[in-house]
Order: sequence, then C-alpha cells, then structure tokens
Amino acid sequence: MARTRAAVRGRDQELTALRTALAPDGGRLIVLTGPAGIGRTALLDSVARLLAADGARVLPLRLGTGPDGGGDPYALAALVRAVRERFEQLQESGLSEALSAVAQLRDARGRERGGWTPAVVAALDGLFETVGRRERVALLVDDAHAVAEPAPVLSAARRAGCLVVATCEEGAERGPGLAELLTDADRVMTIGPLADDVALSLVRRAAGARLDESVVTALRTALGPLLGNPGTVLGTLDALRRSGRLVTFEGRLCLSDPAEPVALPADHPLLRRASALGGTAVRLLGAVALLDGLDLDALPPLADILEADPVDCGRGLDLLIEAGVLTAGPDGRIACRCPALAATAAGRFRARRGTALHAALAERLLAGHRRSGGVDPVVLADHVARGGATVTLDDDTVRQLLTMGAAAEQEEPERATLWYAAALRRLPPTGPEHARTLCRLLLLVVRTGRYELLREPLTRYAEHGCAEESVDEIRLAAILLALHSGVPPAERAVRELLDAPFPGRGPTAFSEWWFDRRLAPDPRRHPATDGDTVAGAGAGAGAGAGAGAGTRAGAEPRGWAEVTAEAGALTGGEAETPAGGKASVGGGAGDRSGAGAVARDGTAAGDGARGGAGRSDLLSAALCGDVAACERVWRSSGGAAPSPELDRLRQAALVADMADVARLVIGADYRVPETGVLGAYHRVVRGYADADWTRAMSAVRELELSPAEDTLARHAARLLAVDMCAARGEFGQASRWLTAATRAPRLAVLRTWARVGLAARKGDDGQAVRVALMAGPRLRRAGLRTGLSILLSRALRIAVLGDDHEGAAELLAEIELLPHEHHVDAQESLLLARGLVHRDPECAREATDLIRERGDLPALMESCLAVARFAPDPRPWLREAHALATRCGAAALLERVREVTRERGVPAPRARGRRDALAVTEQRIIELIGEGLTNRQIALRLRLSEKTVENYLTRLFARTGCRSRVELAAASLTGRLARTPT
Repeated sequence: MARTRAAVRGRDQELTALRTALAPDGGRLIVLTGPAGIGRTALLDSVARLLAADGARVLPLRLGTGPDGGGDPYALAALVRAVRERFEQLQESGLSEALSAVAQLRDARGRERGGWTPAVVAALDGLFETVGRRERVALLVDDAHAVAEPAPVLSAARRAGCLVVATCEEGAERGPGLAELLTDADRVMTIGPLADDVALSLVRRAAGARLDESVVTALRTALGPLLGNPGTVLGTLDALRRSGRLVTFEGRLCLSDPAEPVALPADHPLLRRASALGGTAVRLLGAVALLDGLDLDALPPLADILEADPVDCGRGLDLLIEAGVLTAGPDGRIACRCPALAATAAGRFRARRGTALHAALAERLLAGHRRSGGVDPVVLADHVARGGATVTLDDDTVRQLLTMGAAAEQEEPERATLWYAAALRRLPPTGPEHARTLCRLLLLVVRTGRYELLREPLTRYAEHGCAEESVDEIRLAAILLALHSGVPPAERAVRELLDAPFPGRGPTAFSEWWFDRRLAPDPRRHPATDGDTVAGAGAGAGAGAGAGAGTRAGAEPRGWAEVTAEAGALTGGEAETPAGGKASVGGGAGDRSGAGAVARDGTAAGDGARGGAGRSDLLSAALCGDVAACERVWRSSGGAAPSPELDRLRQAALVADMADVARLVIGADYRVPETGVLGAYHRVVRGYADADWTRAMSAVRELELSPAEDTLARHAARLLAVDMCAARGEFGQASRWLTAATRAPRLAVLRTWARVGLAARKGDDGQAVRVALMAGPRLRRAGLRTGLSILLSRALRIAVLGDDHEGAAELLAEIELLPHEHHVDAQESLLLARGLVHRDPECAREATDLIRERGDLPALMESCLAVARFAPDPRPWLREAHALATRCGAAALLERVREVTRERGVPAPRARGRRDALAVTEQRIIELIGEGLTNRQIALRLRLSEKTVENYLTRLFARTGCRSRVELAAASLTGRLARTPT
C-alpha cells in the first residue's frame, strides 16, 4: 500500500493489522468490534483513505442512518443508495442494469417473504462483479449491527472479490444475523481503549484553549477505565463546557469548582443501555450510585424500598453487570463502572438522597436483625453511619457502634471514623461519654482526612452546648475544619471560638491569622434575634461564648497531646468488645467485655512527632505560626536542634504549608490531604520546590477557583505564583498576583522574597538588592526572622550576578547577624553568602549541597548560576542551572544562563539528553526495529515519512557506532545505548 499518514491517533497497531489482513488477493471480510465511542468510524475512515491511496475503489455504506429504519433488514436499500451516490465514479458498463435488479428486489422481507431467495443472491453477485470488474473494490460498512441481517450482502461482496471491512458495536444485542456475520468473517478484530496519553492529547486538542492540568486529572479520576474511550472523554469534555463548568482563568481552561464531581453526558451509551433494560434497572443503578456501592446483603431491603420484587432486582443487577454498567468486585460488592457514571446516575435518582436511602436501608436491616439476626454487622453499621440522624438507635446499638469503632481503628480507620461520628450524634453533648468519643473522633479524622465529619459536632455545640471538658476539643475541631476547608463556620458560637486569642501567643486569634479577619458579628450591631444560632454552648460549657471564650476559666486550652491522652480513656469507658468474638451492631446487652485491647494510647509515631505535653504546645505554636515557640518547645521536649525535622518545620511555617506543619508535629497519624485548601496549597509548595511548576500553577488556579474564602494559604500561593510567573517572563501576571496577595505581617518575609525575585527577573538587580537591604533590618527588629536568611541569600545571589560587590557585602553582614548555631537553613545561607562574596568555590559547593539536600530546586538553580560567575570551571554549574531552568520553563532565568555563558566564554549548555541520551522518537524507532518492522512500517506507526526514519537511523549509526539495524536493536537490548532519564 502507498505511504499515507494515518489520520486517527493511537491506532497504529490496528491499522498495521488491517493492512496485513487486507493484503492478500481475493475477497476478504474483516469485522471491527468495539464499544460505543471507541472510534470505530474514525478507524474505518482511516482505512478508506489508505485503500484509496492504494488505488482501490472505496464504497462506504452507513447503516441505520437512512429513512428505511427497520424496514431494510438486509441493507439492500442502503446499498442501492450508496452505489447511486457514486455512480459517476464507478462508470462500469452494465452497472445501471445490475443496480436496477437489486433495486427491484430491495423490498424483500427475508423470512416473512420466504427467506433469502436465489434471485436476490444472483442480483447481488451481478452488482458486485460489475462494480469490481476493472479495479479492486473495498466495501466499508459502518454499524453493521444496525440491521437485522447484514451477513448476506457482505458475504456476496466478498464472493465477488471485494475487500469488506465492517464495524459493529460491542455489547449490542446479538441476533442471529449478527452472529452469522461474526461467524462468516475471515477475521474479527476488537478495538481496545486508547492509551491514556493519546486520549488526553485528544482532549487537549479539542479544548480549543490551553487546558489546565486539573481538568486532565479530574477527567482521569472520574472516567477511570472509560478514559481510553475517545467518544466518552470528548463527550464529557463537551458536557462540562455546555454546563458552564469550564471557565477561562489566567489563560487556561479550568474547572469552575474542582470539588464538584465530573459526570458523564446524559446521553452516554452506558446510560442508554441501562434505560433500555427497564425501570427496575434504572432505579437500581441510581441506588448503587447514591449508596456508593451495594453489598448483596442489602439487596432484599433495597428491593422493598424500591417497591420491586427481589428476584427482579437480582436479575436487573445481573443485566447491568452484563451490559458493563455495573461491576462486581471479588467480595461481591456492586459498584458503578466509574465515578462519572455514578455522578450522572445519582443525579437522575431524584426520589431519594443518598443519606435518606442509607437511613431507609439501616431501618430495615435493624428491624430484620432484631427479629432474627443474621445481618452482617459491618454492612449494618455502614448504613447506620451514613444514614444521618434520622436513624433511630437504642443505647445498646450506640454502645456497639463505639465498640466496633474501637476494634476497627487499626485496620479500618475510615470505617471507625464513620462509626464514631454516628455514635457521637446520639450521645448527650454534656455527658462524659461524648467528650471521650469526640477525642477519639478527632484522632481518626486527622488520620483519615474526613474533616467534613466535624461539621455536625460543631453544629450541635452551637445548638446544645457541651461539657466543660469538651470545649477545647470543640475549638480544635473548629480549627481543623477551617484549616482544611477554608470556609468559616456558619454558627456564631463556633465563630467566637475561632475569634479567641491563641493562649500565651499574644492577642492574635486563629480567625485573624487564617482568614485575616474576625468572624463573629459585633453583638452591639447584630443582636441574638437576627436569625443566627445563639451560642448556647457557652452556657452549657460553663465558659461563656463572648470574646476570648472557648476555654475553661483560668486554664490553658488543651492541645493535641491532651486530646490524645484523654481519648485513651475510652478503653475504660462504657464501650466494650465481646470477649473472643466479633463486635456487632444491634445486639442485646450482656455479650460485651472490655475494649482496652483495641484502643491506642494516642502517642503518634513518625518523624517530627513529639510526645506528651511537648507535642501539645508544639501544635499550638505551629497553628499560630510561632516558629520561635516551636523551636523552644522542640528543645524542651528533648528534640535535637539543629535537626532535619525542625528545619522542615521552620520551612513549612515560612510558606504557611500547614499540611506539612501538621504532618511534622502530629507525625505518622496525620494524613496529608489530597483535596481542600491545605491539599491544594501543599501541591503548590511541593510543585514549586520540585521544579514542577505546571503542577504548582495548576494548584494555584484551583485555590483561586475554589469556593473557599481568602485564607493565609491562598495568599501564600499567590506569592509563590509571583515568583514562578516572573521566572517565566510573565511579568504582568506576576505583578497582578503580587497585588492580590495580602500584606499581612505573617507573610511579610515571603512577600519581600517575591518582590526581590520579581525585580531581578525584570532586569532591575539594583532594585532587588535595595528592597532586601531596606526590609531585612526592619523584619529582624520586628522579630520576623523565620525565612529571613533565605530572603537575604536570594538578594545576595542577585547582587553577585549583577556585579554589585558593595550590596553583596552588606547582605553578608545582615546574614551574619542572624542566629546560626541551631538553624541549618541559616548555616546554609551563611556558607553560600561567604562563598559568593569571597569567591570560594568549595564553600559555595558545600552550601549548594545543603540546598540540594533540602530539596529547594529553584534556590539551587539560582545558586548554581551565581557560582558560575567565578568558578574555575563554570560548565557543570551552568549545565545544572540550565537543566533546572528548562525543567521549570523559566525563560527569564534561561536568558541569565546565556548571559553568564557568553561572559565566561564557554560552550552553551544544552538540554540534557540531546547528545548522550536517546530522544523519545529515537527510542521508539529502535524498539520497532526490535519488533521486526521495516522502515516503511515504522514510518506508518509513528506517522513520519520514510525519509525521516532513514535520517534518524543515519544519525543513530553515527552516534552509536552501530553498523546495522540488527546491531542497533541488540545494543539497545543489552543496555549499551544511553536512554532518556525518566
């Protein structure tokens, strides 16, 4: 066949197989099967182009699209229309008569008119023989499953020597006619999903604008196994656009609310397939979606709720699984095919919400358990926990929830968290059991990241108050929820807790520190009758809810260690575990014994976790951003100083990365969140430090588009965005980010650091140095020393690059005024400053090793560039700076690299891998050679010209010393060729 670039992406393997299958002379019948949206039509169109380029006459036949509908069971009318449309191109003598013969018989109705008659067979044979008299004819039939009996026409074409390629939908109802076609085919090829990178490249191309990585991630998560279906992924993207979920922000196409689930289009084939199965199947699908999965134990009560026969429900589940709509796990649990399908199905099931459905199931399971037992206690507890406050529980059932929660903490913390939350809502808020359970819930929420479960205890506190000993746990719950959600509490009583100052830390309240404002309304302007819930919690707790309330009179608020220690008291409480047996929900009294064996002492393990009161004070200091207090507490509790953990804590506090702060303080018991304000901001910080600025900027945009308020984390993210945009030469955008960021003292050092970087990237090194020299002493005198050494070190690097020796010396003097004996980052800055000012390469090398160990790649990039100004051999420094700047996409820094390169008179560094390592295309060519493909076949597979492949091979032979394709493939297999680093 002639060389032709394939128009369909990611189908090289299928096209190669089709070329091979269609190569022999004579008639051939190839059937392509695949699910709806997989790209059958696009692949068939590519085959048409390839065959036409080879000189074949292509006769396309689209079934199911004409006016005949079900009245054309043999596709005769469609065939007549297709030939008439190409009558002039075919131009064969006798074609008009052959076509008329078929047209006269096209009203045949198959078995109703005596079956497939010899006259029809003869007419078709005559038509195809006439069409293919001079040249080979290719009959390309799309959607062969759309007619009842496709085989007779397609077999007749093959008998006449035609090439026949037909597509049919996988999963379509297979009647006798379609089964006959698949049996008669010379080959049946299944079209599989596209590779993820190919599918996502289609998305980026179809978006019409630069697509933010968060959209790609959301599609990958929501579609799961359906991501490789081009029709599904492009249809979902279009549905997002039509619903207004895609918005343009800072030049990128982003999700307007990243937390909202991505749903399949309402007309997706899987949803149509479910609808075709009938009303019971549709209701079952909605129920499975709302319940986030279904255990078979819950099927009988679910059938009762749906007012359906249990046998019909079982049959409906089987049909949905057979249709690929639902899946069955190894444990028998039924789930939706992907989260996007569940989101759409749940939206259609408007009769009940998820909580109400869980509650209805819980009530029926509880009733059945009380009557005869036999209900799986875990399934029952799960539905009780997710059913909300409407499920009626007796005291025994509440105690059993506590017992099961204690038993599940180690192995199934997610379930234990839900069970504790369900028990807590049934306990009197002023009782001792409530206080112990709340402590336990706080520990598990921190382990599992289920912070949304803290909303209900806070609402109950505002409505009913709590015991005096629980006020501090309520305040800690409010802080944790506000930190992770970025949304202030709605209840006035809870807001007043957050407005209370940090004890022993000065007048600053958490609300002022995190939200940059006080939250509770002024009671003189907003009386209690204005509709807000009055803080009955104050009276209930005996502490009051006014300014500064939220602690016991005369007592310091308890921190993490006290919460942890008190939670251990649950082992001596009323909740107990059956001796030698399995805890259950809904059982009677008298079958329980102590639960002490399953409760933990609350002492967290892991790097940076402190025990006892030290960890309590450390968490309190970290939550208010008091790094100096963190260091004092660290030392008093026996922590080493200097130490890597303390340095990481200081660096995390500098950029307000509270997720990292909590991880270092709480230890292994803290799960860094993947979503929410802290999760997104943690990705900003890690992406910036790892030089993955695409990921970091995507997380910045996610924060901006989230419904959360302006928090300290959002402002800090804007300051990091200033530096990334400035380094990329996007100075206007960098200035806008700087204007949007708060001027709060808490971020004064970070803001000055960003201003210094912006001035330098714009080419004004002198302004950058002046800003640092003016701000440094003021920040030091104000006690804002955390990160000051990093700020001054940046300015000193800029001074060295700009030949400002006087400014560099002044900055060194400022750095030497900072304490260094217990600050690894300050020691690093001092080493680097002395190395740069005194032009000492060894001292500078020691400092850059420390920066590299710290994992701050942007700082390493700037440091390497500064050292290259005076190093005896600048080439390795320039290479590293160039590689990091390229990785970041930092155009402004790449220009500085080029300036220093010209100044030092050395060859310009090149992107790593251009000479020593193989490029991706070169690697792929060698792999295909190893598979035995010719240059022509490789060109088809990679969509290159054959000449381009030959040029690649010529360069490879010259670089590697190999003299043949075989030797080149062998060298690759034995590892003798350099490869691009991953």
